[in-house]
Amino acid sequence: MMTLQAREMCAPYKNPNEVLRAYAPNSPRAKARLVVLAMLADGRLDNAELESLTRQSTFAELGITREDFFEVFYDFCADVKSLPSDSGYYLLAPVVLDQLFGEISSTAERQTLLRQIFDMIRSDGHLADSEADLFWHAIDTWKFRATDMRTVLRSQQLRSQRGAAEQVSS
Repeated sequence: MMTLQAREMCAPYKNPNEVLRAYAPNSPRAKARLVVLAMLADGRLDNAELESLTRQSTFAELGITREDFFEVFYDFCADVKSLPSDSGYYLLAPVVLDQLFGEISSTAERQTLLRQIFDMIRSDGHLADSEADLFWHAIDTWKFRATDMRTVLRSQQLRSQRGAAEQVSS
């Protein structure tokens, strides 16, 4: 049985007219779903992407447990099964992407998520067009400017340097 706290964190999926279930704005589940979207944007799940979640401390940054993250992952996969597909790839309309990105309103959270999306789409060493499209859609939807991007990329660079230093010390 679901606790009251869990019920508040995860809005029940009731409306069959909505393509994807709704999460509370700025919630860990809403943020996790965007990372899941980045993981699957190229149409496949790669071990490097899964390893990146732990290496980049993504769960802690999102404020979600590993188990809850993978529940969001499973729910997202279940939701998109109802979407149109083309050659085995599910197609998310721009309006659906706008809805998902619209669930995050905090500028700081958006910057963190953009960096996490960037980390995820580059984790397997290959940038697919669909991954680049997702990244640019986030920038456009959230109306980031060049100065915002410097902050995001500087943050990512510092994380990479810390990760490299930790690997050397171990």
